[in-house]
Amino acid sequence: MRSLLVRIFLSFWLIIAITIGFAALGGYYYSEQIRQAIENYEVSDTVIAASTALDTKGRPGLESWLKDLPSKYPVTVFIIDQNGIDLLRRHVPPRIARILRRFAQHHLSGSGHRREPRNLRPARPLTQLVGPNEEVYTLFVVPKRSAYGEWLNEQTKPLMLLFALLVSASVSYALARAITRPVHKFRQATVAIAEGHLGTRVADSMGKRRDEIGLLARDFDSMADKLQRASEQQVELTRNISHELRSPLARLRVALELARRQAGDLPEFTRIETEAERLDNLIGQILSYSRLESRDQEAPAPVNLAELIQDVVENVRFECRSDGIEDVTVQFDPTEEPIIQGYAGALGSAMENVLRNAVHYSPSGGAVMVQLSQSSNQATITVEDQGSGIPDDELENIFEPFYRTRGAVAAAATHGTGLGLAIAKRAVRKNSGTIQADLTSHGGLRIEIRLPI
Repeated sequence: MRSLLVRIFLSFWLIIAITIGFAALGGYYYSEQIRQAIENYEVSDTVIAASTALDTKGRPGLESWLKDLPSKYPVTVFIIDQNGIDLLRRHVPPRIARILRRFAQHHLSGSGHRREPRNLRPARPLTQLVGPNEEVYTLFVVPKRSAYGEWLNEQTKPLMLLFALLVSASVSYALARAITRPVHKFRQATVAIAEGHLGTRVADSMGKRRDEIGLLARDFDSMADKLQRASEQQVELTRNISHELRSPLARLRVALELARRQAGDLPEFTRIETEAERLDNLIGQILSYSRLESRDQEAPAPVNLAELIQDVVENVRFECRSDGIEDVTVQFDPTEEPIIQGYAGALGSAMENVLRNAVHYSPSGGAVMVQLSQSSNQATITVEDQGSGIPDDELENIFEPFYRTRGAVAAAATHGTGLGLAIAKRAVRKNSGTIQADLTSHGGLRIEIRLPI
């Protein structure tokens, strides 16, 4: 069946039709058995035989006649005395007891308030026998319970209801499961694609469905293919452009050096060299970001986080001295040495970018605190600076490529390209970790990296 709408419609319709059909057939079968039992049994003969036994032998004869009734009779005969007790001391069904009470009340109220006209003989709904001593016996003839009726008694009705509920719940659950399972798969696939796993596909897990869900799965995979190709083309284009920019940049530096030898060390040459250096750093960061985007064959390996962070801290301290930033200290005193399975190069790049960012935005005489802790299933790296921080609404955006805060734009800051934290986020995600930013109690910025152990 190719249409999901038709499948859902027919499924619900079939459940309702089966329920109504079984209820109707059961009721019809039972009523037919009762009707046939009454039609095949002559009630008048029973009344005549009972009256004859009572007239000839009194109550004992009536009791004896009642005991001797053949068990194959399709009806059950009750004879109730004036005290409401069956002659054979059998349990009187509640329905018969209610009829007796109504008949007795009607009989008393009718005889005590008015006289019946001579030409009126009121109907007697109950057959009564009068004994020799004027005692009155009320005779009831009711159909015997069939096998179906015996089975469907007061005790089994709750079980039947429970069984019906269980069957309907099972069918409904199976139908709901069949409808919602593809939805869960689509949701998992969209979350995976949103996290950057563009190779996620759903059509294979749907089998060979030909309904609307199958068509949607194939369209979803087609969309994912196009997104993956577009992402790969973007990464390849960025890498190629960056490589192409390196060649003219190198020629520019050679020409600058030749011009400086001929014309001397002019201020303009220094400015050109500074801008060329910034351009070279930008190209290097773009290439680093592109490499993290590309698929490489590097396998994860054990990484000692304490040793890796210590190496990065030493490199950043050296860069600070070479850049003239000697009054900002980087403090790292590891007490634990967690080992993770990951990519050391990517993690080193992430830590370098986070630490450089923290050092450059720290005030003079400030300190950057690096902490490493370990729990049962993850390692946590925390980097805190003593800078002025950033607004809360920009905390998530700082990990986007080329994003610069409003404060940096307003101050026309020349440091940074907006790629450092984006590279850090991509590198951490490559190691199946998470990175987030928030503000410290004194207003600085805290970067927290969590990595699974």
